[in-house]
Amino acid sequence: MPAPNAHSGDPFSLESLTSAVNSEPYRPGQIGASGLFEEDSVTTTIVSVELRDGKLALVEPSARGGPGETTDDENRRKIPFEVSHYQRDDSIAADEVQNVREFGTESTLETIEGRVNRKAQRHARDLTMTLEHQRVGGIKGNVTSKSGKVLIDLYAAFGIAVPAAVSLELDSDATNVPGLFQDVVYSVEDALDEQYTGIRVFTGRDFHKALWMHPKVRETFVINTGAVLLKQDVPDVFNFGGATWERYKTGAKATADLGAPYIAANEGRLVVEGVPELFITRFAPADYNETVNTPGLPFYSRAIEKRNGKGYDLEVQMNAISLCTRPQVLRKLTLT
Repeated sequence: MPAPNAHSGDPFSLESLTSAVNSEPYRPGQIGASGLFEEDSVTTTIVSVELRDGKLALVEPSARGGPGETTDDENRRKIPFEVSHYQRDDSIAADEVQNVREFGTESTLETIEGRVNRKAQRHARDLTMTLEHQRVGGIKGNVTSKSGKVLIDLYAAFGIAVPAAVSLELDSDATNVPGLFQDVVYSVEDALDEQYTGIRVFTGRDFHKALWMHPKVRETFVINTGAVLLKQDVPDVFNFGGATWERYKTGAKATADLGAPYIAANEGRLVVEGVPELFITRFAPADYNETVNTPGLPFYSRAIEKRNGKGYDLEVQMNAISLCTRPQVLRKLTLT
């Protein structure tokens, strides 16, 4: 009787491998961990954002029994965005695990199934970092690829001007930083024109340190009985001016991979929290016969047996898009 074939037992099927890579703990980075982006599945590779130019307005009183005030209909338009496809290909030869000891054991031999799963999960972790980079682009209004290619220019897509960067002039001890930042908040509120629950600023390391050390900022902690905080080293997260300031850590490996930190050292990126569908991530289906027109998952993986049963060809893919649906509320803050 022939030995059972690993592939016929279905450990490397689309369903099995996809389930395995999606069960891995997410390592999404700070923006993913913040819950800022609302995730959902779509069944197509095109996502449309519908804009309604609804306006709040007072109604003029009119005579009882007479005609009332009239108003124009709302203007509506749809803006389509194509979901980006990210794929990592790999190959596992049967001989790779021949006489190879399983890591962490003394005598157990490694299996092809174990090698395939480990490689698939490693590629999924890289795709997770890609998703984080995509979301950083979403809060900048400009989503780019690893090579710097512009994938989505939100300002061009929505036909609006890029909001001017705002300097908090942290290089001068005399700067009224609270007043400058309050003006930024007012401009964001005017652009949003909707209720929100909070403001968060993801900061680069130099910006974060300069803000924390600025005399006018430190004065506010003394006034508000927060002097005990001033005895600390620069905290990674602190509250000031009604906003949460969080130092964004790209990490040395990710910085080297991209050639720059995800958020530049001398800037901050302001986002508004608590507004439904202001920041969205959508996952589209993979390009397999079995998955087209089905709700998308974060990751897909499959392994195809090589000719003559000498190993497997592996691929892991992600089909994702991350957007700010109202980029006019985004702000770039600079140190000087």
